[in-house]
Amino acid sequence: MKKGRIILSLLIIIILIIIGNVIFTKSHKNKNQEINPNQIKVAATIFPIYDILKNVGGDKIEPILILPPGASPHTFEISPEQIKNLQNAKIIFTIGQNLDSWLNNIADAIPNSQLFDLYTQVNLVTLDATNPNHRPDEDEEKSTGYDPHYWLNPENAILIAKATAKQLSIVDSANISYYEERSNNFISQLTKADKGWKEKLDNLSEKNIVVFHDAWGYFADHFNLNIIGTFEPFPGQEPTPKYLTELQKTVEENNIQTLFVEPQLSQESITTLASDLGVKIDVLDPLGGVEGRNNYIELINFNVENIYNLLK
Repeated sequence: MKKGRIILSLLIIIILIIIGNVIFTKSHKNKNQEINPNQIKVAATIFPIYDILKNVGGDKIEPILILPPGASPHTFEISPEQIKNLQNAKIIFTIGQNLDSWLNNIADAIPNSQLFDLYTQVNLVTLDATNPNHRPDEDEEKSTGYDPHYWLNPENAILIAKATAKQLSIVDSANISYYEERSNNFISQLTKADKGWKEKLDNLSEKNIVVFHDAWGYFADHFNLNIIGTFEPFPGQEPTPKYLTELQKTVEENNIQTLFVEPQLSQESITTLASDLGVKIDVLDPLGGVEGRNNYIELINFNVENIYNLLK
């Protein structure tokens, strides 16, 4: 009996050793597969830029996304672990215009990384109180005078892809043709998709929308939409009673049936307003990175479809 227990114990120990060796070997193998010393470490602050970067960089880069999906750049605080992960990144692509200014605050902690502001490569629109699609928000201290949400215009996404390819080529000149080819492929796919989006929205007779905050000016310009109201004068800032009264009047006068929310920001207050007005709530997502909008083209398509289904 005792001898049988000893044999059983030995068998269990041997089995555990075998399992441990298999797990270690598999883990070690996966680790080696993930680490490619020839890849360039690069990063992007928000998901749409990260996805364009991945499209252009392909297997020549190790891409890092800083802002987690579901978080808002307006309220985000970078963690020590993320700062550690950014060490030795050759380039960090930023939106600039104070939208991801939290990265500037830790620039000294990543001394070997170049911060590349993509706003220098696109067509920025000046904030103007007389332009409904690009009205100044109430946080004047953070405003640069320009609308920072430029990536939501597919034409600017094309410029971003070209700029990304150029910057990658500078730090990795051996693969210039690779980056150019991948950039051109992405631009071709986006251009084809954009043609379909425009044709779809051009057929709408009604083009007025009410959005959560002033992130949609470039998108609206590109697709000939009219933003006639926003719920929050600044992301994370509750609207005043006077502001809400004016918004309610706008909604009623224009027979608006749906208010658009953003998944990265609290929806509690706008839910109450929608209930009071007897209108529906739908989603416009400026950032994506989740199922159904897990790349740039999917993200724009998601927003086009939601607007089309509302206004058709």
